[in-house]
Amino acid sequence: MTTSVRNIVKVMNFHSLIRVDKAKREANKYFDVEKELMKLLYKIINNKNLKIDKKVNVENENGIVLNVYIGNDLGFCGNFNQQLHNEIVNDKDSYKIIIGKKILNVRDDKTLLELEKSEFFAEYPKVEKLINDYIINRKIKEINVIFNCYHSLSEITFEKKKVFPIDIDDFKKEDSDVDLSPDFVIEMNVNDIITSIIVLYICYQIKIYECNSWASENIMRERITRESIKKIDEVEEIQSRQQRKEQKGKKFKKQITNQRALMEEEK
Repeated sequence: MTTSVRNIVKVMNFHSLIRVDKAKREANKYFDVEKELMKLLYKIINNKNLKIDKKVNVENENGIVLNVYIGNDLGFCGNFNQQLHNEIVNDKDSYKIIIGKKILNVRDDKTLLELEKSEFFAEYPKVEKLINDYIINRKIKEINVIFNCYHSLSEITFEKKKVFPIDIDDFKKEDSDVDLSPDFVIEMNVNDIITSIIVLYICYQIKIYECNSWASENIMRERITRESIKKIDEVEEIQSRQQRKEQKGKKFKKQITNQRALMEEEK
């Protein structure tokens, strides 16, 4: 029985490590697109020949706070969802998007959308539409993503990342080589373009954090399955020692019985 359980846990452990690498690769893809979107946004907003409504990226002080909570669907992750669960329960004022089967049970009347983790990419247009509607209609004060953040194999932290309003000037600090000299020929409302880029940028950040959360989930699953394998090995070793002890006992009893039989024959 323990051998079959160990084999199952070993498979889970192996798959967890594979998923960590896959999640990192996926996050890097989205990060590349996110960087290009920020570069484009920076170029348009800072262009001297365009009349830009800078309020398009400014929070509405009377608007809502939208928090996106990213949990998971599967077990074997220890207390992965505990802090998320507590944060949602204590978050009475913000509107919410909740992702992950394990935290759907804490929904409230301010939950705008809930998805299982397995549905995330298939149903993502719902997330994008919801964010787009709130941004276009200037109903948002801020948007945050709350999740377990992967840093390394040994470090996972619970974090809250603000994704709106976007600090566009931060991009200049990271990339000083952005060329602002080219002019733009735009045949539509430039503010509509900026709004679309901002929404797209926010959505890519959410996707990056979802991949990061997926990596964190699998790191924790790998830790727990590795510890479980160790425990199974310890149990099997105890059982093996007990079996050897019982076998020795049986042999010893058999030797005594045989010895007594020989003594009886000699009489």
